[in-house]
Amino acid sequence: MKLKNFNKNERAIELPINIVVMLVVGMVALAALLSIIPKSKENLSVDIIDIKIDNGTVQNGSIAIVKGDGQYTVKVNARVYDKNNNPVEKASVTLTGGGGFGVDQTSSYGNAIIYLGETDNSKVTLRPNQKSVELKLVAKANGFYDYEDEKAILLYQK
Repeated sequence: MKLKNFNKNERAIELPINIVVMLVVGMVALAALLSIIPKSKENLSVDIIDIKIDNGTVQNGSIAIVKGDGQYTVKVNARVYDKNNNPVEKASVTLTGGGGFGVDQTSSYGNAIIYLGETDNSKVTLRPNQKSVELKLVAKANGFYDYEDEKAILLYQK
């Protein structure tokens, strides 16, 4: 049996070089993979600026008074922010409740104007003996978790 002398064998150097090459290729592949993974999502914040019922006066905040039972058109100004209080552009803001439905997309300033009741089928309805109705707000934007508030707006009879 004849033993090979590794000191004089030129193929012995190939193994460490192959390991280094495979390590470098693996690191490049890992870096490429990490670069295509999307960034983590952030939370949205939504503020209700004001509410206008029918052609009445504008009421600041998220609570508005209605005159009695019946069907109402509702106009809501809302603003959408990210966690750093920067406005979020192109967020979809939806309001539903009381039989009404409205949707708008935010401007570059994060503002959305949502109209409920533009058609007869989308008006907010308060029935006799119903003191209040709550409107649900949902805001969605790419790169953010959906914002949802079941009781974002309260409309009540005096």
